[in-house]
Amino acid sequence: MAEITDLHILAKMSEGTPNKEDAFNIKDEEGNVLYQVHNLEELVEVLGKISPERLFPHLYRPVGKEGEFECDLALWVHYVLGDATLSAKIFHFVKNFHEKPKKLHLKILNLCFNRYLNFKEVLNRPDFPFEEDEYPSSSHL
Repeated sequence: MAEITDLHILAKMSEGTPNKEDAFNIKDEEGNVLYQVHNLEELVEVLGKISPERLFPHLYRPVGKEGEFECDLALWVHYVLGDATLSAKIFHFVKNFHEKPKKLHLKILNLCFNRYLNFKEVLNRPDFPFEEDEYPSSSHL
């Protein structure tokens, strides 16, 4: 039962917040905001129309020593949407595919889209897996 509750909480958190300060901003080279993302649904929408070249600086930002990087999108997913699992998967893909931006873009789009569909399904389910008259009978145990 706890798993269903946890999924409901994550699914609700994926709906994000309308607060401007919590939005993920995708900017151009001059710093102009091209897209502002507030939730997982908007993220999937933007990932479907943004070019890999525009997205890449938000996925892979070299820092410090050789090979070290930060992934702004993964950090936003973790700290604003509260989805550590999705964040870790994004980070993993960036680590493994940062030299292939088009492939990376597609993998992240597919990952986020599938997560969105899963959460949408969870939100459309009742809080309990069975209706009262459908509970498994203890006589079958």
